[in-house]
Amino acid sequence: MKKYVVIFLFAKDYKKVLMIKRNKPPYKDCWNGIGGKIEENETEIQAAIRECYEETGIKLHNPKLFITCIYHKTNEMKEETTLSVLYDFVDEVSVKPNYEGIYEWKDISFALDFHNKELAGLANISQFVKEIFDIEGIKKFYD
Repeated sequence: MKKYVVIFLFAKDYKKVLMIKRNKPPYKDCWNGIGGKIEENETEIQAAIRECYEETGIKLHNPKLFITCIYHKTNEMKEETTLSVLYDFVDEVSVKPNYEGIYEWKDISFALDFHNKELAGLANISQFVKEIFDIEGIKKFYD
């Protein structure tokens, strides 16, 4: 089974989210959260902290696990895969491009737009962001 994490880093004022425009598949040229593979004997939280620091240089202090999705084996996906979605609130700092892609603090409306074809996935990012904001009691960006 393959295991991955994706973490959404929100600015402390909740107005922006740090996203990466990926250089490689899956979702090449689409905007996504920061993430990668969970290593053997590593928790989702440990993987998120490591991946975030490796890719952005940002040290997480209080990442929270939002949900773990299980994707079953299909013709396209050769083995069962889990994706753990985490989030944290951090200072808005500049992140330099690297081999993974380019990073940009996107306005929260960009991530909340269910019809945004620039986002990776099938509108799941918008759903994740909305539900994370619901959990945190942040409702000032949508009805």
